[in-house]
Amino acid sequence: MPHVTTDDGVKLYYEEAGEGIPIVFVHEFAGDYRSYEPQMRHFSRRYRCIAYNARGYPPSDVPAEVARYSQARACDDIRAVLDGLRLDQAHVVGISMAGSRRCTSVCVTAIARARW
Repeated sequence: MPHVTTDDGVKLYYEEAGEGIPIVFVHEFAGDYRSYEPQMRHFSRRYRCIAYNARGYPPSDVPAEVARYSQARACDDIRAVLDGLRLDQAHVVGISMAGSRRCTSVCVTAIARARW
């Protein structure tokens, strides 16, 4: 199974399809990478699409320690996906908490890596 490893050793499962400018899809609390299957199918015709499972969502690792989960950590995990797949820039797409907090934070803190 493909995965990237975060700086604290957690393995994040991902799937990708297509070629071109990358789009990273970040799922919400009630979903997982499969939530973006229709978008992956559509956009992979023209883009490199990546959907991953956040920590705590198998087949990604599920750390037992509560301290290994936070909004800041979730933002770091998005950057770990970008780094692990060697993506200099990408569109980062999220809905619900993923869109409003995590994606915005990544775009603000790593503005040179966000595609507008």
